[in-house]
Amino acid sequence: MAYYVPLGPRGLILGLGTFVIGLYGSVVYRLACRRRDWIAHVPHPVVVPVGD
Repeated sequence: MAYYVPLGPRGLILGLGTFVIGLYGSVVYRLACRRRDWIAHVPHPVVVPVGD
């Protein structure tokens, strides 16, 4: 059975902290996505074997 305990000012701090963590996580995700997209478009070097 779920119950509610009033947190008072701690609830505000908890909510704000949760929001900041979510915001930070979304920024990190966006940067990682952008990096993956950028790396996918970088041409790979062509390796040519040289005979002895």
